[in-house]
Amino acid sequence: MADVSLSVRHYMSNRLATLYERQDIREAVKVFTERNLFGGAVLDNLGNLVGILSVTDCIDVALRSGYHSGWRGTVGERMSRDVRTVDAEDSILDVAKMFMDDHYRRYPVVDDNRVVGVITRLDVLKALRTIGDSGFPV
Repeated sequence: MADVSLSVRHYMSNRLATLYERQDIREAVKVFTERNLFGGAVLDNLGNLVGILSVTDCIDVALRSGYHSGWRGTVGERMSRDVRTVDAEDSILDVAKMFMDDHYRRYPVVDDNRVVGVITRLDVLKALRTIGDSGFPV
């Protein structure tokens, strides 16, 4: 049996936008559309995670802008503050179970209380395939 890691760190992506509460929502939209991202971690001035802004949040702003003449607001006004995270050293199997129990599509990954990446459902599926192919019982 091959040596295989179960740590989230080995399967997460570091393709995560970092945004700030006071940032204009239009700047976030530009980041998402130019980098083909589905969301970003919102940090305070000290670098602590305080929220998540998703593409869906931005679509809501865009739809409302038609009625209110222009894209207005800050990232902090539109973000979700209820954020579930996983630790970089968590087991990928535990995260797989979290995805089965929750409606989330991705979790920010933290290490020492700092955002270091993101883990998606597809990342977990790829990890499970790698683990299964290695002969490790899942």
